[in-house]
Amino acid sequence: MSPDVNRTGLFLVGVRGAIGTTVLHGIEAIRGGMPKIGLVTEIDGLKDCGWADVESFAVTGWDVCGNAHDSAENLVRTNVLPRDIVDMSGGVRDRLEMSIAPGIPEPEDEGGVDNKSADLLELPLTEVLAQLRDDICNWKSSERLRRGAVIYLASAERDRDMLPDGWYDSDADPLELLKTAPRDLSRSILYALAAICEGVPFINFTPAPGGDLPAIAGFARREGIPLLGNDGKTGETLLKTALAPMFRDRNLNVMAWEGYNMLGNKDGAALEDPQRAKAKLRNKDVVLPSILPNNPMMHSGVSINFVPSLHDWKTAMDYIHFEGFLGAQMSLQFTWHGSDSALAAPLILDLVRIALRAQDRNEGGPVHAAAAFFKSPLEMEEHDFHRQMTIFRDWANRD
Repeated sequence: MSPDVNRTGLFLVGVRGAIGTTVLHGIEAIRGGMPKIGLVTEIDGLKDCGWADVESFAVTGWDVCGNAHDSAENLVRTNVLPRDIVDMSGGVRDRLEMSIAPGIPEPEDEGGVDNKSADLLELPLTEVLAQLRDDICNWKSSERLRRGAVIYLASAERDRDMLPDGWYDSDADPLELLKTAPRDLSRSILYALAAICEGVPFINFTPAPGGDLPAIAGFARREGIPLLGNDGKTGETLLKTALAPMFRDRNLNVMAWEGYNMLGNKDGAALEDPQRAKAKLRNKDVVLPSILPNNPMMHSGVSINFVPSLHDWKTAMDYIHFEGFLGAQMSLQFTWHGSDSALAAPLILDLVRIALRAQDRNEGGPVHAAAAFFKSPLEMEEHDFHRQMTIFRDWANRD
């Protein structure tokens, strides 16, 4: 059976998670006539750029445990998903459950995952990659998909030791490097390789390395496959990158910027592990020095605490101590409270649209125009959100 030219596959890593579940139901809600609030590609000046139709997106993917129905009910209980949308989407979740493939856990998590996922840990990494590639091929065939994208939404990975030098060589062949790679190799690298080998873009919404490794970025360039990442920017860091330019451009001296974050979902629980939290905290704290580079004495800090009762909701409290004319000291304080998944899900739809546009333009490797969506954008030093959005608008409107 030939592919349907109007169908695009979203292959989500962690498809049963809160963000994946919100993406699935968001697409169904849009099909039912709900407005596309939260999609950047739907704002004036961007919505007429000829993006792929969200209603053509079909969701499937990998996961290591869980159940799509339970995930949806949890998001209803915590006031993230509307009850009527979840009720009308039961059949969609049934079909999703039949299509989900076992994901690749980290070795330390073997005891808390489904048996089929645990079995993947016994295979050589080259065979794991072959399995992921087969999954993508099977979905394309069974779902009659013309094209697709792999979106990495797994829980924050543990920080690992530096890889051998070959991984930092953009001319290296990562498929050869994989043959001698350590067993605990970042799972994001395996999914990125599977996507590139199967000719679909790879989007990394997590702090994991993914396409940030030169060997992966170089391979994607040679194969003409877009890479988008890393670490989705949805909350406190978004506010930092929007507010910090104001202090810079008014020549106000920021002396201290302290941030405290609370998160209650599975990602929050994962970040209880210092080895999982390391990359996330690094990405959240690096943006200020890049925007406010003229004050080496500025003190900044950020922390994340797991608060189970918050569920999918996250709260950030920031305190900014700054100096004005004649040394007058002032402060700004804000509290940000939002649903982690409701903020992230529309950006996933945006990023798929961007990735497909980049692929249509034969733009392989890191897509710099997507920087505004990430805390640690690939090969991009610019963190000023407003400047990033100018770059994105110019790219989107280019013929």
